[in-house]
Amino acid sequence: MKKKILAGVLALSSILIISGCGSKKENDTVKLGIMTTGFTLPLQYAEEKGYFDELGLDVEVEFFSNGPAINEAIASGDIDVAGIGEMPAITGAIANNSKIVAWMTDDEASVQGWARNDSDIVQDGKGNIADYPEIYGTKESWMGKDIVCTKGTSSHYGLLATLTALGLTEEDVNIINMEGTQGAAAFASGTGDIFYGFDPQWGIFYEDPDNFTQVATCENSGKGLFTVLIASESFEAERGEELTKVIQGMLKAKEEFRNDSSLYETSMYDWQNTYGSCSETLAAYSAQIKEIKTLDEQKAIFEGEENATPMHKSLEEVAQFLVDNSAISSDDKEELMNKDVITSKYLFEAVEKVK
Repeated sequence: MKKKILAGVLALSSILIISGCGSKKENDTVKLGIMTTGFTLPLQYAEEKGYFDELGLDVEVEFFSNGPAINEAIASGDIDVAGIGEMPAITGAIANNSKIVAWMTDDEASVQGWARNDSDIVQDGKGNIADYPEIYGTKESWMGKDIVCTKGTSSHYGLLATLTALGLTEEDVNIINMEGTQGAAAFASGTGDIFYGFDPQWGIFYEDPDNFTQVATCENSGKGLFTVLIASESFEAERGEELTKVIQGMLKAKEEFRNDSSLYETSMYDWQNTYGSCSETLAAYSAQIKEIKTLDEQKAIFEGEENATPMHKSLEEVAQFLVDNSAISSDDKEELMNKDVITSKYLFEAVEKVK
């Protein structure tokens, strides 16, 4: 087994590398990208427990802090398979022809906005937006705010969802574009008015309710969001058997978590503390908002009429939202939906092997 640790800053992807040695040729290695966030726990657990080794895979793991950095690594050939948010999965598919091959978790509840308790947004309280009563503040109190967020990520998508719910656009606020962990630290030190990110980035605020309040989530802003497993175009086309085994190892870990909530929470606690500070309470919350679906439920996300599966519908909805917010063009969306972006056969094969 080989390991590398990479942290992306904005869209850069190399800071720290820790490496070991493997026994197979380099071109036989599966280069797996794992984000340093809660939804990728099944991949991390499968690697830690040796499930990929048991399946005969020589896996080299690289850890990233955001999706754009993974897309760069896919483009350069440094990564074959990776867990990623749906928004960067879309931009990666447009730029790199990468393929969506499996569902990982629902992500909308874990993409969250936080403000300091002395903010006028917090002081305004909830219930001011009729259709979105869980959002704190008003259109006026959000207007012009400095918001720390990593552009091009699921955090950015969640922020856009909240702004839309408030009747605002990205032009009505000032986005301070920072990598999530660094952004959270900067916000804790006084930078910006709002932090928008995903777990465990906002964990320090969750742990400090005397000073910080969750003011919005992607979920209570009315938008759904998946996290997914993607594969590079060449890896999917040339190494399908290995791709099935990667998914198989991930599903084995998921099944253990689904059948043992204590194991899921304990593993989440260990994983979140690898890249930050996390209490048992926070780990339990993180596991709760990333519920594991059954094998058949995961399959169902990719089943249905051609181009009308739940995965296709979600992809089209997120892509249209990005068009509406000028994050991608309408031509980009049309190209995306005309591509064979979603490939389900490896997931279906893996499900049958795990059952």
